[in-house]
Amino acid sequence: PEAWGNDHPLVVKIINGTRPMESRKVTFGGKSLLEIVAPFHLNEKIAGIVRLGLERGNTDQILAENRRNMFIFLAFVVLIALLSMWLLYHNQNRHLAGIVEMERQLEKAERLSSLGQLAAGVAHEIRNPLNAISMASQRLKREFLPADQEKMTEFEAMTGVIRDEIRRLNGIIEEFLTFSKSRRLELHDCTVQEILQKIVNLISAEAVTKGITLRTDWGSDPVVIPMDMDKLQQAFLNFIKNAMESISGEGTVTISVRKPVDGRVSIRITDTGCGMTSEEVDRIFNPEYTTKEKGLGLGLPLAHEIIRGHGGEIRVLSLKESGTTFEVLLPAERHSNGKGVKSE
Repeated sequence: PEAWGNDHPLVVKIINGTRPMESRKVTFGGKSLLEIVAPFHLNEKIAGIVRLGLERGNTDQILAENRRNMFIFLAFVVLIALLSMWLLYHNQNRHLAGIVEMERQLEKAERLSSLGQLAAGVAHEIRNPLNAISMASQRLKREFLPADQEKMTEFEAMTGVIRDEIRRLNGIIEEFLTFSKSRRLELHDCTVQEILQKIVNLISAEAVTKGITLRTDWGSDPVVIPMDMDKLQQAFLNFIKNAMESISGEGTVTISVRKPVDGRVSIRITDTGCGMTSEEVDRIFNPEYTTKEKGLGLGLPLAHEIIRGHGGEIRVLSLKESGTTFEVLLPAERHSNGKGVKSE
């Protein structure tokens, strides 16, 4: 390298003590050097300056790789930190959602319990005077017929109204009592097609009267699963009657059974009725919600409780003005001893 005089900036800094050592990159003889400059002391005085040139070789490459590795490491640490924060946030939200769902289920169970107790009490209180009214109306028709034909027509119309209203109130009471009954299940192996065929036989006359066609697709083989036959029959009757009530005028209700897949049998009830919006689908199993003009609308909530008690699942596919499909998935194998299984 070139010679330095006393006025060289580095020499001045070193002599003045402001820079005890200096290093810089230089090129000499076609080689890349690292030059280190330091003062040389003699008798505690600066006697001169030492200039040391070290061949750098691949030092730059090593430093660049180290910087790159450090950057990658820092990026990895930041990524791990962000991922950990996201997992913590996700798990916290899931835990919170679970707590909210548990609180909602507990609140629902308390409401159902209170509603069941109220239903039983109200039903028993109403049934006695209702029976008395029914017997009185029957006696009126037998023993107090008016002689005047014009009055006879009005008399029959009025007593008919009484009978119809008594029948309607009895239906409401039955809904109350059914909803308030114990949810305990007695499981026995029964054929799914058998209970569905019983329901079809039971409601076929009503369907013909309303202009509704009942279609069945039982599959090739009987499907036997553990069930409480009476309660499950009540649940499917509610689904099918709900399908029929959704049809205004002529229409079709199709009931099909599919063999177990993934350990569950599929029963579908499809109608060509008015269908539902997504908001209505979300609320149909709420006992406090109904779109019916008659009755309390407890049929679907009751069916939902029965299916859940069997360890099953209900899927609903519906479009407004395009009909509805209820798919009930039930376990094909028994998961308990079949005695005293309590519905949730």
